[in-house]
Amino acid sequence: MERERYPDEPEEPGGEEVSDGQEYLPTPGLEEYLTSDVVLDLLKIPRDGLVRISAALFFLGSNEMFAFYWRDAHDGKQHCKLLPADAVRASFNPMPFDSGWLPPGTLRFGIDAAGTRWFAIAIAPSRSPLSIIDNDLGLQQGEVPLPGFIFTGCGGNYWIWAVKDAEVTAQTELYHAPLSNVGTNGSICFGANRPPEADGSTILQAFHLFLDSPFNGHLASGKSRKHQGDIRYLLTELAAQKVSLFPGEDLLALATREHPTKALTLDFLLNAIIHTRR
Repeated sequence: MERERYPDEPEEPGGEEVSDGQEYLPTPGLEEYLTSDVVLDLLKIPRDGLVRISAALFFLGSNEMFAFYWRDAHDGKQHCKLLPADAVRASFNPMPFDSGWLPPGTLRFGIDAAGTRWFAIAIAPSRSPLSIIDNDLGLQQGEVPLPGFIFTGCGGNYWIWAVKDAEVTAQTELYHAPLSNVGTNGSICFGANRPPEADGSTILQAFHLFLDSPFNGHLASGKSRKHQGDIRYLLTELAAQKVSLFPGEDLLALATREHPTKALTLDFLLNAIIHTRR
């Protein structure tokens, strides 16, 4: 089954990151369609063998689903139960956890399969000072209205998506952030800057590090309806016009090539980015 890609994404075998900053959208694995009966049928562990297995824990797919297998000692029947990652993690690591003080707008936070902490926060629309590198005029500075954002970090990797909804929910539709230096799935290129590891006390630092850095022509296309080729033209226009709100109708939906007008939801993309990244 062919995976979904972003609009205008070049063909690239093997699911690797494309050199120009475009990245593939992870798709659900086969493990999402498994049931305990299917897993049990696949195992077919013999009752009498060189190694007699009375119980086992199986890691499925991207390690976000587990199967616990056991054989009843009395009647010899085999059983299998699917377990969520949190239950398995708690049994192996019954350590106390304190999130610390959470920043305003925190939506979700957790620890991925590799043990890396991740955060997702909502940032309200605002007018923000931006530094834009113009190809002809050099560094230009101005105050620009920006839409609401979802800013997500996992370890030292960060993503940013634009939203139109005033109240963010799991089904909130996502749009390309109208900024350069952002990949097609929202991944941020910090250039020479090194952002801090995502945590409750650092994620806003990472956001301001990104927003305070000069925006050049890297990954500047495909972020605006009016200026498809380069989002910097729209940003400089908005700064000159001194408008108070970002024009939401200019945002481009973050969508797949197969359904270019259907925006992906926060729940889908956040789970895809966090739980299937490698």
